[in-house]
Amino acid sequence: MRYFINNRMNIINSGLFAIFITGTFQPNYQQTIYCMKKLFSFLTLSALTVFALVVLFPSCEGPAGPAGKDGVDGKDGLNGKDANAFCIKCHNAATFEAVEAQFETSLHNEGHTWTAASYGGNNACAKCHSYQGYKETQLTHRDTMAAVSKIPVALQCDACHDFHGTLDSVDFPNYALGHTEPVSLIFGGHKTTLDFGNSSNACAYCHQARNSAEFPLPLTGDTTYAITNARFGPHHGTQSHVLNGSEGWEYAGSMAYTSTNHKAVATCSMCHMAEGEGTEIGGHTWRIKNEDGTKVNVKGCTTCHPGVTNTDVNGKQTEIAGLVEQLKARLIELKLLNSATNLAWPYNNASGKGSRWTLKEAGAFFNYKLITEDRSVGAHNYKYTKALLVNSLDALK
Repeated sequence: MRYFINNRMNIINSGLFAIFITGTFQPNYQQTIYCMKKLFSFLTLSALTVFALVVLFPSCEGPAGPAGKDGVDGKDGLNGKDANAFCIKCHNAATFEAVEAQFETSLHNEGHTWTAASYGGNNACAKCHSYQGYKETQLTHRDTMAAVSKIPVALQCDACHDFHGTLDSVDFPNYALGHTEPVSLIFGGHKTTLDFGNSSNACAYCHQARNSAEFPLPLTGDTTYAITNARFGPHHGTQSHVLNGSEGWEYAGSMAYTSTNHKAVATCSMCHMAEGEGTEIGGHTWRIKNEDGTKVNVKGCTTCHPGVTNTDVNGKQTEIAGLVEQLKARLIELKLLNSATNLAWPYNNASGKGSRWTLKEAGAFFNYKLITEDRSVGAHNYKYTKALLVNSLDALK
């Protein structure tokens, strides 16, 4: 009986194993034995194969051959720049403190605070008279903000500076200026693009004339020109136009319209940011002269004008100042310029009616404003400035 039971249990167990192998329940003793033999053969063959790969095949490898000759040594590369030593030439506490002190006393920051408060809230002025307006219009390429800031503030460091466009030492000094592309001129409705091809474009972005009047004015056509605003003429910041030697009312006169080569050989920063003294002139004050005129920074001038001690090189500023006074006197005499306000006269703002001037009168007044708003007294572009003044005076005789 015991033999019968054990024999039956073995058959059952073998049948269950057959289910695992064949997927069907076939309680056949011979078939179970056959499947187990097949499995054992498969496992044995697999073990022999692994043994051959691991043990027998490597043993068939022959002895190693002689070593080959060493290759020619390559040239040592140049050592890279030590980033710590390279970067801290500018990025150090002493430099930052000096720049910050200069910037805080400049017209772009501390001196600009009152203009930011006065004009930064005006959407026509916010583009350059507020930090918020400057940053927004840099992104949108518009002349006004979507919604003017209610609390405008003066310019901050990152108005001009962004991230370094390169970290390659051969491209330095690189001051991470955020705007160096060509400038589309506001005056005249963006019909003209100005490109100094250098960092001066960052200055030209704001140091350009404003107003929607045609710029330059038409030299032919109607014999009179309608003056509809006391603020006729280019409004403030005409430095980029004068430096470029363009956009003036160019009468055909006794002088040809040529330009001094400052645009080609200098940049705004070369003269206005030359190393100065303390927080009064040079560097991030952008001043060549201090407020009372007792100090002059000519370090940016001596590269081309060795030995000069002031900006009146060869008396050229004195000459230009005299011509400006002559033109001013003539405009007052013709009742075109109001000497009390330095604005267009006569102009009846109460009735909304303007005046009509001859084209020569309008052009001469326009040139006067272009030159006086530049404020360089000919230093930016002596030749072009003198030609405009001389030819304007001739036209009014």
